[in-house]
Amino acid sequence: MIHLTEMSELAEEVVELVGRLGGKVCDVLVADARLATAEVEKGSVKQASYMADPGIAIRVFENGSSGFAYCTNQGAAEVNEAAELAVSMARAGTPDADFKALPSPSTPVVVDGLYDPKVAALRPEEAVDLLLSLVDEASADERMSSVNAGLTVSTGEVALANSNGLVASQRMTSFDVFAEAVARSGGVMFSGMDYASSRKLDPDAPLKVGSSAREHALKGLTHKKMQTGDYPVILDPLAAGYILSAAVGSGANAESVQRRRSYLAGRLGSTVGSEVLSIYDDPTLEWAIGSTSFDGEGVAPMRKAVIEDGKLRTYLHDSYTAGKDSVESTGNSSRGGAIWSYRHPPGISSANLVVRKGDVSLDEMVEDCGRGVYLRVTFDSPNLATGEFSCLIMEGYAIENGEVGPAIRQSTMGIGLLDMFSKIDLMGSCPRNAFGVETPAMRISSARIGGSG
Repeated sequence: MIHLTEMSELAEEVVELVGRLGGKVCDVLVADARLATAEVEKGSVKQASYMADPGIAIRVFENGSSGFAYCTNQGAAEVNEAAELAVSMARAGTPDADFKALPSPSTPVVVDGLYDPKVAALRPEEAVDLLLSLVDEASADERMSSVNAGLTVSTGEVALANSNGLVASQRMTSFDVFAEAVARSGGVMFSGMDYASSRKLDPDAPLKVGSSAREHALKGLTHKKMQTGDYPVILDPLAAGYILSAAVGSGANAESVQRRRSYLAGRLGSTVGSEVLSIYDDPTLEWAIGSTSFDGEGVAPMRKAVIEDGKLRTYLHDSYTAGKDSVESTGNSSRGGAIWSYRHPPGISSANLVVRKGDVSLDEMVEDCGRGVYLRVTFDSPNLATGEFSCLIMEGYAIENGEVGPAIRQSTMGIGLLDMFSKIDLMGSCPRNAFGVETPAMRISSARIGGSG
């Protein structure tokens, strides 16, 4: 493992090299990542692996045209070849007057909870043992048919430098675990899932995830068909997080907005939801997967309101889109995921979306529904260009007489995103992090449910 100081010095040296080759505007990322994974399929270990992935990424701008190249070897010959390639591609591209400048150096921000030495010290065999404890927990009922699960432990160090004199470095870790458990009783089968993701090692997470997956699989063995109609729908944090990560995290992407590929284009400052809906992007959240002490271009992190009291307050910018709109970058340049990658140019992404919680318990929310639907899991994404959203209810339950009842099968939910936002009338009081979104449960006053009854 190379020391952060040495990585920073190497990044500065490569910037100087690019400059000598004629690339006067550039940034360089030096990255070193280690990744240990283990997977279980149908109760047996399918694979366990360890990978080290060091490399250098070089991005050059010539009259706004960008060239990008990377190398997986830090030797002088390989770095020089990548630098020459990035410079030549920048010169061969089409000039772009919308590019203004790369970020200038800024005051460093200390963000707690980016690196856990316990994650870095976890050995591959220990990761396998944790995963097997999850499988045992998820299988702890004679009705359980199979368990698929995975665990990933990652550590990474990065150093970033650019031609404006910016130099920054940071160390990161991540710990991710998931499970899908299938229960069977007679001719009925149902699967339950859960997952946990953090920059911090939680040795209890596998047991919690395994227990939750088992409980939801068993709960789904009792089921009913739903009649087609309009119902109030409660979104579990798992469903809300998955939907909002795309609907807001990707929908507010300034590049998509500028290209008119987002349903939020032209709506800055206008009302896009009910007054109870406030969503912030916070890259300083302790131990959260998206937290960072600087973004993919070196901009210091900042908490910002994306939607506040139902109004769209900002788009998410990197330096290019900010220059095009003549605004400041919001610090949302991304190098990809919890552990940064040098293998592709930076893009735009939310860091950690945080939904402002309410003061209503889940039980109170369900009781107030009377009759409706509780949507726990869907993996369908909205059409971001139009804002249309139709999803399969992969795990959902009927709400009957103010209580969560049997699972519902072969049902869908259809609603436009802006309509959904405007119909959010209750926010829960207990948030969890799901798919990069810290959110409580929330209620949509009415959505179309396509049933099979």
